[in-house]
Amino acid sequence: MKNLKIFPKMFIQIFSVLGVIILLSHSLVFFIFPKTYLETRKEEITSKADEISSSLNGKSLDSIRQSLDFYSKSSDIKAFVNENVKDNEVPIENNIGIDPSSDNNSLIIEEREITLEDSEKVFVQFVSTTDMKKDAKELSLKFLPFSLSISFLFSIVVSLIYAKAIKNNIQEIKNVTDKMMELDEGARLNVDSKNEVGELKEQINNLYFTLLDSIDDLEVKNKEILKLEKLKYDFFRGASHELKTPLASLKIILENMKFNIGKYKDRDFYIDNCIDIVDGLNQNISQILSISSLEHLKDDEETLRINDILEDVLEKYKVMASQKNITIENGVSGEELYIGRSALKIILSNLVSNAVKYTKEGGFINIGVSDDWFYIENNFESDFDIDRIFNVEFNSSKENSNGLGLYIVRNLLLNYNLNYDVSKTQEKFIFKIELS
Repeated sequence: MKNLKIFPKMFIQIFSVLGVIILLSHSLVFFIFPKTYLETRKEEITSKADEISSSLNGKSLDSIRQSLDFYSKSSDIKAFVNENVKDNEVPIENNIGIDPSSDNNSLIIEEREITLEDSEKVFVQFVSTTDMKKDAKELSLKFLPFSLSISFLFSIVVSLIYAKAIKNNIQEIKNVTDKMMELDEGARLNVDSKNEVGELKEQINNLYFTLLDSIDDLEVKNKEILKLEKLKYDFFRGASHELKTPLASLKIILENMKFNIGKYKDRDFYIDNCIDIVDGLNQNISQILSISSLEHLKDDEETLRINDILEDVLEKYKVMASQKNITIENGVSGEELYIGRSALKIILSNLVSNAVKYTKEGGFINIGVSDDWFYIENNFESDFDIDRIFNVEFNSSKENSNGLGLYIVRNLLLNYNLNYDVSKTQEKFIFKIELS
């Protein structure tokens, strides 16, 4: 039974239950029927007795006897005239049809008074004997087999329909869940009822859609991780070039200074040059180290007041700006940006650093907000090739590349889906970030 499939198993169980119910109901009918049959028999004799006695009133005694004799021969109810009536006695004829071998005889007697044509009165007895068990058995055998057959046929049909309905629901769940295992996004159970089966289907649908949403979220996160890994790979590949070129230049200068070759005999001048190269290397290394936190710069967005972070950044570059007599005007007040805190700090540090580095002596740096755009603008050295940093697309094969800071800024802004714009005039370099 345990190894049977759902359809035959459900059919056998349902049919067994219905079969037991049918057998019990028919057994009750079989045992209750004799009593009902006897009551029905009594009512039939009473009715016949009233009908016949009414029709015999006013006739002669011989005519009554002939009529009763004829009726007794043609019916299982015996009728005869009882002329010798004594108190507490009910005399009956011997030919009333009692089966002396049966222990289940029931005797029914109805007596009626009839007025003869000469106004005399006689009593007529209507007697019926029945073997309840025998008669009930005979009657039961006439209709119970048909009743049992119809009942069992009905049970088979009901069992088939019910078992098939359950099997179809389970088969549908199995077929659809097979599609769900293949991650078919169109797989869905048809919920056409509000019973337990319908609730189960709805719950499976909800579970599957939740799973699909989780898979979609994982795919998005995986794409972000791959994007971040590519960002780091490209960054370090380009950064290696940023370090290699100045290091090679530094080595050449130092070797020439060591052997007093040509113009490098002026050591004081080239020591300052070496210090500038080291400062540039130090800045590049700081920028490279900042990339180590890029994997944390996602899903950390919050609404930040730009000026809260900008003031800290400007404080760090205050000394460098004063050495070049650069005037910094900060017009930012309560403007906000939806971004990660660490990312905003890196972006502002790089933009301010570039502005201080490339602004000419006695120049200016203006920081403010205009038309929902945050901007940093500065005037640059007239002999400086602004195109070197204007090309935000970082190029690792580009000799004398200096766009490392803007490369970091650009990719962080892309990472947070923020729009930016870079423009220049004859004297100004402007970097803008959209706030909305």
